[in-house]
Amino acid sequence: MKQRRWLLWCVAVLTALLLCGCSQYDSRYEDESFLTDGANHFATIMWWGNDEDEGSYSLSAGSFTGVRTLVSFTVSEDKTLCEVESTLARTRGEAKLLVVNTKEKTLVARWSLDSQDPMTVTLPAGRYDLRIAGKSAGFKGDVSVTLNGQPVSSEAFLEAMQKKVEEAVSGKSDLLDSLRRTFGDGQKAA
Repeated sequence: MKQRRWLLWCVAVLTALLLCGCSQYDSRYEDESFLTDGANHFATIMWWGNDEDEGSYSLSAGSFTGVRTLVSFTVSEDKTLCEVESTLARTRGEAKLLVVNTKEKTLVARWSLDSQDPMTVTLPAGRYDLRIAGKSAGFKGDVSVTLNGQPVSSEAFLEAMQKKVEEAVSGKSDLLDSLRRTFGDGQKAA
């Protein structure tokens, strides 16, 4: 009997934590500085995501609150046409997709997941994130990004990161110096 009570108590506490834990960022859903600060602030239950061919991303979340980057991309030319197509459908709560200028930390475009129309915006050269923001939201579907008709995928982001690492290793970048200034020289400390 004692074990059964203990089990029921644990289930009740876990349920309460799950229900309360996935609403901690709901009050920040309209806070532009929170949505654009570059950090991922979110709590979720049952998040699933998968990179598909041609820069498409399949997503599903049982409960999501906060903001999360889906893909980062660089626009190299002014007046680049950015199109975001989404079949993401809300199953509960509120959710929206955002295009954020990461250098200026400004919101360039936003639209609700209820809108099945593609979002089109002309962007100047710069670095951008496609982010999703949710308020106790559930959703499921696909999203894709194109720049002047060319798909944006996580492969481009990974290639850019690989190039930066290669530059750092070969000494063609000041990345290592910056890290040493920030964290000190681990070789000397050891």
